Amino acid sequence: MDITCCKPDEWADLVEIFSEMERYHHPQAIIAAEQMAKYLRERVFPADSGTEIYKGMREGHIVAFACVTVVYPASRFTGQMFIKELFVSKMYRRQGLGRQLMHFIAQRAEARGCTHLDWLSVREDRAVQDFYTSLGARVVEEVNYHRLDQRLLSQLAASSDRI
Repeated sequence: MDITCCKPDEWADLVEIFSEMERYHHPQAIIAAEQMAKYLRERVFPADSGTEIYKGMREGHIVAFACVTVVYPASRFTGQMFIKELFVSKMYRRQGLGRQLMHFIAQRAEARGCTHLDWLSVREDRAVQDFYTSLGARVVEEVNYHRLDQRLLSQLAASSDRI
């Protein structure tokens, strides 16, 4: 697999695999190509999104991708690379492509001066857990992951901080 960092004008090339990823996470969802194209062009690919997208090519097709960002501050004047998404197309799974993509990401993290590489995964997905364990990753139990859903986010945004 040939892995490269996507250029800003390559958003249209990823519509199909991003749509496959969305259907993987939300099987009942109907994903319109035009909607995904707009999302990639306007939200994911702009420079101010802070996202780097890496694509994996095989036989002229995009078969895997990852979205990462570097977060500051991190310990000892470094950065922390965070993987928001890593996806391998169904037909290409269990062929070592995820491992190749992780290797590429680790190299990019080191080149960017990062001392940590972090990501989230679905706890119940045993295959994913086994894969990440095989890389030497450990589950970080000393921190909590927090979320405000859309309703609570809107509620907080609208609230006043007046005392």
